[in-house]
Formats: sequence, C-alpha cells, structure tokens
Amino acid sequence: MHITKLKIFGFKSFAQRTEITFPGNGLTAVVGPNGCGKSNIVDAIRWVLGEQKAAILRMGKMQDVIFSGTEERAAMSLAEVSLVINNDDGRLPLPYAEIMVTRRAHRNGTSEYLINNQECRLKDIQNLFFDSGLGTGTYSQMNERMINAVLSDKAEDRRTLFEEAAGVSKYKQQRKETLRQLERVQVDMARVEDNLNSTRRSVRQYEKQAEKTREWMELRRRLKELDLSLSLDKYEDNKKSVSILDTSRKRVEHDLESSKTRLTVLKTQIDEKRLAISDDENSLRELEQLVQKEELSLNNMNNELMRFRETLVTLEESSNKYRKEIEESREKQTTLRTEKELLEEKTAHLGSDDEMDEQVRLLEQEREVLQVLRNAYDDSRKSSQELAEKRIQVLNKANSLRSRWQRTDTEKDLLLKDIENRDKEFSDIEEQKKEAQGNLEAMLEGIAEAERELQMLEERQCVQAEKVESSKEEIQKLEKRLQEHKNDETRLHSRLDILSSMAVSEGDGAKWLLENKSQEIAGLLGQKIEADPRYVSQIEFALGEALDAVLLQDANLADSLLNALEQASVGSVLLASFAGESSFESSSIEGDRVIGPAHRFVSAAPEIRPLLERWLSKWILVEDFETARRLAKENASKDLWFLSPGRAVHTAGFIRARGGSSESLGILSRRTEIDELEKKLDQIKSELQSIETSYNRSQDLLDEDQTVFNSILEDIREKQAQIQSGNAAKLIHQHTIQNMDRQLERIENERSRAKSRISAMESERSEDSELKEAETLATQVEDEYQKTLAKAQEQELMYRNKESDIREIEMRLGEKRSLISASVSRLNSIGEQLSMLEELILTREQEIEGIEIKATQVTQESETLASQIEEKHEALRVLERRRDEARERYNVVSGDLEEWRGEERSINDSLVERISELKDIERRLESLSANIERLRERIFSEWEVDLDNTDDVVRVEYEVSSADREIREIRGKIKALGPVNQGIMDDFEEEKHRLEEVERQFDDLDRARASLERTIHKLDIIARDRFMDTFHKIQKNFQEVFSRLMHDGGTKLTLEEGVDPLEAEIEVNARPTGKKMRGVRALSGGERALTAVSLLFAIYMEKPSPYCVLDEVDGPLDDANIGRFMELLRHFSKQTQFILVTHNKRTMASADMLYGVTQEIKGISRIASVKLDDAVGFAV
Repeated sequence: MHITKLKIFGFKSFAQRTEITFPGNGLTAVVGPNGCGKSNIVDAIRWVLGEQKAAILRMGKMQDVIFSGTEERAAMSLAEVSLVINNDDGRLPLPYAEIMVTRRAHRNGTSEYLINNQECRLKDIQNLFFDSGLGTGTYSQMNERMINAVLSDKAEDRRTLFEEAAGVSKYKQQRKETLRQLERVQVDMARVEDNLNSTRRSVRQYEKQAEKTREWMELRRRLKELDLSLSLDKYEDNKKSVSILDTSRKRVEHDLESSKTRLTVLKTQIDEKRLAISDDENSLRELEQLVQKEELSLNNMNNELMRFRETLVTLEESSNKYRKEIEESREKQTTLRTEKELLEEKTAHLGSDDEMDEQVRLLEQEREVLQVLRNAYDDSRKSSQELAEKRIQVLNKANSLRSRWQRTDTEKDLLLKDIENRDKEFSDIEEQKKEAQGNLEAMLEGIAEAERELQMLEERQCVQAEKVESSKEEIQKLEKRLQEHKNDETRLHSRLDILSSMAVSEGDGAKWLLENKSQEIAGLLGQKIEADPRYVSQIEFALGEALDAVLLQDANLADSLLNALEQASVGSVLLASFAGESSFESSSIEGDRVIGPAHRFVSAAPEIRPLLERWLSKWILVEDFETARRLAKENASKDLWFLSPGRAVHTAGFIRARGGSSESLGILSRRTEIDELEKKLDQIKSELQSIETSYNRSQDLLDEDQTVFNSILEDIREKQAQIQSGNAAKLIHQHTIQNMDRQLERIENERSRAKSRISAMESERSEDSELKEAETLATQVEDEYQKTLAKAQEQELMYRNKESDIREIEMRLGEKRSLISASVSRLNSIGEQLSMLEELILTREQEIEGIEIKATQVTQESETLASQIEEKHEALRVLERRRDEARERYNVVSGDLEEWRGEERSINDSLVERISELKDIERRLESLSANIERLRERIFSEWEVDLDNTDDVVRVEYEVSSADREIREIRGKIKALGPVNQGIMDDFEEEKHRLEEVERQFDDLDRARASLERTIHKLDIIARDRFMDTFHKIQKNFQEVFSRLMHDGGTKLTLEEGVDPLEAEIEVNARPTGKKMRGVRALSGGERALTAVSLLFAIYMEKPSPYCVLDEVDGPLDDANIGRFMELLRHFSKQTQFILVTHNKRTMASADMLYGVTQEIKGISRIASVKLDDAVGFAV
C-alpha cells in the first residue's frame, strides 16, 4: 500500500489543477524557495485524510484553505484535494486495488467527502484509515512541530504515536464507545430502577387490596356455601312443615264439619225438649235470677261495711298524725321565741354604739385628704408623661440621625463590595458565555454531521431491508421446493416399500424350497429373466404361474424335492428344469398390428432360454383386442394364444383377462417399476441436496443481511439518540446563553443602581451639628424628666398609703353593718316562722275536730248496715230453698236435656278448640309461606340462586348449633373489611406482569452493564498487553536506531511508575556520543532532531507506516548527520514511501524523484519535475 497520486485544486496557494505522481517505495523530495508553498503539499495530504483542526493546517478557520486570490487572480469558492492510494495488498478494508479519497470545502462552510467518487462521511474516511498508519494523528507526517511535540513535556502527543504503533487506538476507541454505552445503560438502569421501585410500590398496594379482596372472596365463598346449605335445608324443612300443616288443616276442617253437623242435631233435640218443659224451666230461671240478685246485693253491702271500717282506721291514723304535728310545732315556737329575745337585745346594743358615728366622720375626713393627694399625683404624672414623650422624641431624633449616618456608611461599604463582586461575576459570566457559544457551535456542527450520517444510514437501511426481504422470499421459495421434494421422496419411498413387499409372490411351496433347499435349486424363473419394458405386462400375462416356477439344477432332483414338500405339507409348487435345448418351431404370424412371438421380447441366460421359448411358443403379441380376436378366428386350426394388452384370445375360442391394479402387477412389472422408482429417488435426493445447499447458502446470506440490517438499525438508534441528546444539549446551551445574557444585563443594571446610590449618599450627607444639638437637648430633657418622675413617685406613695387607711376604716364599718343587717334579717325570719307555726297548729286542730265528727257518722252507718246485712242473709236462705225445690222438679221432667246440653257444650268447646287450632295452623302456614318466599327472595337477591332449582348448588357439611354463629361472624368480617374492588385482581395480575416486565428490563440492563464492564476490562487487558509488548520492542529499536545515527550513543525510554501503563507518561532520555545521559531539554537542535527521528523510526520498525512525509526535518542537521539520516531513510525506504520537503542538497541528491515548487505568478504555486542542479537553484 502506497500513495500514487495527489491532486490539488484551489487549496491554499494551488489555484490551478495540480497532479503529483509518487513512485512506489522510495524517496521523493519536494524543493523550492521559502514561501513557495512546499508545506502546502504536506497540508493537502493531511487535510484530505480528514484533519479538522485549522491551527494544524496553519489557518485561522477551515474556510481559509480555499485559495483566497491575488492581485491578478480572483479568489476561488472551492478547494478540492484527492489522494490516490494503491491497495494491491488489501490492507485497506475495501475491495479495490486503487482507492481515491477526495475532500471538498466551500466558502459557505459546507464540506464533501468522497471515496472513489462516491459521497461518504468523514467518519467513513476515518474508519477506512483507522489503525492503518495513514491517519492524521499518526507518525506518518513529521515536521519540526512534531519533533518538538515528541520530545516536549506534553505526554499526549508522544503517547499517541506509541498507541498507534501498538494498535491500541482502536481498543481505546472501542473502550470509549463502550464507556458511552455503559453510561447510557446506567442512565437507563437508573430510570428503569425508578420505574421498578414505583411499580413495586404499586404492586404492594395492589397486593394489599388483592389480599383484602381474596379474603373477601373466600369469606363470600364460605358464606355462600354455608348460607345456601343452611337456607336450602330450612327451605326444605319449611316445605315439609307446610305439607304436614296442610294435612293437619284438612283434618281439622273435616272434624269441624262433623262437629257442626252433630251440634245441629243436638240443638234440634234440645229445642224440642225445651218446648215441653218451658214453664218449669222459666220458674227455675226466675228463682235462680232472684238468688243471684240477692247474692249480689249482699256482697255489695258487705263491701260497703268493709269500706266503713277501713275509713274509721284511716281517720284514726290521720288524727294521731295531726296531734303529733301540733305538739312538734309548739316545741319549735318555744325555741324560736327564746332566740328572738337574744337577737333583739344584741341588735339594740349595736345600734346605740357612738364609736360607729365617729368612724363615719373619720372616713369622710380621710376621703377629702385622699382627693387632694389624688389631684397632686395626677398633676405630677401628667407632667412626667409630657416630659417622657418629649424625651422619647428627642432621643428618637438623635438616634435617627446617628443611625442614618451609620447606615449610610455601612450601605456604602456594602455597595462598593457588591460592585466589586458584580464586576468579577460579570467577567466570569462573559467567559462562560464565550465557552458556551463555542460549545454550541461545535454541538451544532456535530448535530448536522450526525443528521447527515443518519440520512445515509436510513438509505442504507432501506437498501438492506429490501435485501433482507428478497432473501426471505428466496428462502420461502426454497422451503416450498424443499417440502415438495420431500413429499415426493416420501411418496416414492412408500410406493417402493409397497412394491418391495410384493417383490416375492411365490407360493408356500416355492418359498419353502427357497428357504430350505436353496443349494439344490437355481431360483425362480421370474427372477432370471427380463422383458421388454413396452410389453412387460403382456409377457407376465403369458408366463402366468411360470414366473413363480422353481428352477432345478438337475432334473433328477425333482423326486426328492417333491417328497420333501409332501413331508413338509407346505403347499403346491411348480418345478422346471432348464436342461436341454430348444426343439420347437416358432409360429410365424405376420400382419397388420401383429407385434410378434412373445419369446422374442424376453431375454434370459442361455441355459434358461430353451425353457422360456417352449413355454412362450404358443403366444403371439398383438396391439389390440380386436386384432387378437380376428387372428384367433383366422388360425382356428392351430393351438395359439393371441395376446393384447390385458386380454388373451385362444384359437379354440377361450378369452382370458387380467385386472389392472398395482396389486395385480407381476414380478417383472414390479421389478421394472422399482428400478424406475430408485432412479427417481436418486434424482430427487440429488435435487434435495442441491436445494438444501441453496437453502443453507440463502439462510447464511439472510443471517448476514439481517446482521448488517440490525447493525444499521443499532447505528440508526445510536445516531437518533445522539441527535436527540445533541438537540437537548443544544436547547440547554441556548437556554444557558440566554440566562447568561439576562444575568449580564441584570448585573449591569445592579452596578448602575449601586453607583447612583453611592453618589446620592455622598451628596446627601451633611455636617454633624444637628446631631450634637439633638444630643444636648436630650440630656437636658432627661434631667428634667428624672426630677419630675421622682416627685410623682413620692406623691403616688403618699396617695397609696392614704388610700390604704381609708380601706381599713371602711372594712371595720362594713363588719358592724353586716352584723346588724344579719340580726335584723334573722329576727324577721323568726317572726315569719312563728306566724306559720301558729297557723299550722290552728289548722290541725280544726282537722282533728272534723275527723272526730266524721268517725262518729261512719260508726253509726256501719252499725245500721250490719243490721241490714243480717236481714238480707235470712231472705237469701228462703230464696235458695225455693230454688232447690224448683230444680228438683225440673230435673225430674227434663230427662236427657242436660246430657244433650252437656254434649252441646262439649261440642262447642271442641269447636272453639278446633277453630283455634285451624286458625293457628293457617297462621303457621301463612308464616311458613311468607318465610319460604322471603328466603327465596333473599337467596335469589344475594346469590342469584333459585331454591326450586338447586341442581348446581354444592352443599357442605355443617354443625347446626354453630352454623348461624359462623354466618354472623363471616358477615361481620365482610362488613369490617369494608368496600372491596372485585376487579382489583385483574389489575393486580396486570401490575404483576408489568413488574415482571420491568424487572426483566432491569435484569437485561444489569446483564448488559456487566457485559460492558467485562468488555471494558477485556479491552484494558488486551490494550495493556499489546501496549507493553510494543513499548518494550520500541525501547530496543530506539537504542538500535539511535546508535546508528550517533555512534556509541545511548537512550532510555521509561514509563511513569505506579500508574496504569495505558495512562502513564512516557519519558525520553538520550545520551549523544561522548556525553552523559540527560533529559531531552539539554540537547541541541540537531541532537533533538536525531533523537526524535530515532524514536519515530523505532516506532516504524515495530509498525511500518505505508508512507512518511518529512517537512524540513533535516534543517538542524549538519552534513555528517545528514549522511547518517539519509542512510536511515534509504534503509526504511524498502517498505515505506518517503516524501521529503527540504532545502538540503545532500538530501536532494539522495532522492529518487524531485519535484520543484515555484511561484512564477506571485501567490500561485506550481509543480515541476526537476533535475538535481535545477533543484539546488529552486531551493536557494
């Protein structure tokens, strides 16, 4: 792999189309005076390979690479550079022997990238040259800046060269990509974990509700079982009770009808009897009524007598009670009169005391003195209050003035400090804004690039999707063909198995001989012959049973074989001996539609041929049945068979026919068909193998296409995520910049306000004389206030003491007045009580007198009533004797009447009982029916079960004593559970499924995280191993190359200790000839150049680069070093293409090809192939 051509147009100073051709491996020198554009060739190579930093191209911005014009030539709007690379060795991952990479830049800032004139992305070019030694960041382009960078204190540039040589750049890039994926996975894990925690909380909530619902459903199930079982038993018991009660009701109704009939008969008999004895009965009834009347009157009189006696007892008790009350009242009067006398004496003593009048006069005097003190105190307090208000005003004014100046000073200091802070904040925000704007521009460019890449990916996706669909359709067609061939193969195998099973159709005798006498026989005739395929069925027809004939090796064996068959009792057999020669004459029947004698179309071994010809000598093959019939008639005198397909006609008139099914095929037909089937099977197997190969190949292609398609989809998703995150970051940056603008505006306003405020405070501040006057006045007012306050306090003390004296006098007067008032009140109360007691005694005495009068009257009335009662007793006894006499007469004449009446009463009583029983039964029936209906309605309402149709009801066993209690407990538990969402179970299952899905997502992400971490660890190990291996080799190479450039020189290449080799700094030390080992800073310019070149070529030795551009690297070298340097280049030119930009004649002399760069027109570079002498002239 090497560069073959470089095409430049409009790039920097190359305004004209310029093409530079490079040989293969060797040295190409570019010479010319300073400023002619030699280094622009190097920049062109770097630019076309994808360089993105304008500073490296010695430009302010990327658009500056476009030719900017001269005084004589206008500026161009386009810069284009193409680099043609020979790829015969296939080191670049494209299937082309020659690859041309093109880059274009336009004035409007857009860029184009092309590979073999096909538009592509910058990333495609970078990927193309990745880890090939052709990239922009490799050691393939060396100039003074790179020499300084390799030996500078910045370890990054030096490390890049080592990583490129070790081939770990791709691993670091993969690690970087993997880290980004890991960050995305961790972000997704955090998001999914939040969702997982939320879903778990939701599931726990649902689980509680579901547990409640399950408990509710279990309680409802148990309640339903118990309730239905218990209710169904009650329902059946009630229905049985209804049936029993209905039977009882009918029985009672029947008894009622019988009793009513008997009662009617008895009433008729009684009425007839009563007519006969009505006078005696009436007399008896009158006497009985008189007796009852007298008994009633006597009872009333006895009751009245008892009431009189009770009244006398009550009057006596009341009289005794009143007398006792009178006695108690008189005793109480005596006590109250004594107390009254004592109180009157005490009250008279208190009311005549002169001390009380003296106390009243003293009280009036003290009150007058108190009023005087009160007035003086009020005046002093008023004065002190006025002075206090004035004092507060004066102090407030002084404090206000003092605080104002203090606040002013403090506020000024704060404002000055705030302005200083605002200035710093303003500067910081401006810096942040510039940085944010730079980031935003880079982000916008990245988003645009990502969108272009996304568009290309989507186009590739469409193309790849069509390829996948095409592959799927091809696979479906192949699958269909494959299935059809497999079906054919199965069908043919089945047919072959059937025919194979029919292959041997010999009888039992032939079969026995084949199994037991195989050494003495030669096989079956049908197995030894072959027929023309066209007439095989007709030959089989002709041969018939002879096909199964057993061929004998020797005719003499026939007897022994037949005896053996008879002894074995295995059935019949046809034996044939083929010994002998044919001795028959072939029938020569010719004519239209005659095929010929049958034996001509059969082939067999010579020894079998005579036997076959003799058997078939009488069979002629014809084309159709009509011909056979015709020829049989024409040759009626001969013994011949004319055989057409399926039918045979004998000259004697016989006609034979055979069936046409596969089972009726003969051995020859079956064998022919088996051969054909085997050929077809071989063909189908071959085709199946071909189809399967095509199918596997198509499946592999589909897998590859699907893998590519999935890869494209993954890239699309990655780009979409990148664009989405870029847009989000863009909005954030834009919002941040807007916030910064607002902050800058706010800070500027605050600074202006602060400065204005400081100016105002400085202008408003006055002299301190006002404050001093206020403080003097405050001191004077304070002194006056203190004096007035002391005087007021003294007067207040006098006033409070006098007020205390007055309260003491008033207290003593109040006590005396309270005693007098209490005594007067008690005297009044005693007088009222005495009056009430007197009235009570008088009333009770009058009531006692009335009681005595009433007792006398009651005693007289009770004596009179007792006499009347005695008379009534005598009259009642007379009436009872008359009634008894009349009853005896009535009983004699009434006869059976009483018996009938007794029976009537008995029947009436029985009727009452039966009616009561009937009503009770009807009431119970009504109650049971209502219970049954209520039970049916409740069960149907609650459980939707019809108690008359309970085939589907599952009954449970229960204890009658505890079933009701359990039902009440279950209902109580259901009520305690409260409202229940019966649909929560579906929601719970759905939420559980969602939780499982989220957990599965989290597990997938966790596995992805672990996989990415393992990948990172693996990449680190591989990169570290490769880097260390390469580093040790470069150490050795560095010493070798340096020794060639500087005899007896030494080098030291070390890694920073205690740090990961992939991150450690690489330290370079060199010891030129005759000097001590020291750092590269102490080296001269030439020594530094040789050291850098030695290190670069040490890297080349480990991983040779296809090309190397050396831009005036030989400038610091003297002639001796130039010679060793060129020897080194010549040594490596066998495997590396060198392009040297130089002014040195010795370098030019060593080059294989020279190109001169000149500016015949100022500002426009031109290329010319020159000779050495001309080159020296160019370089001067």
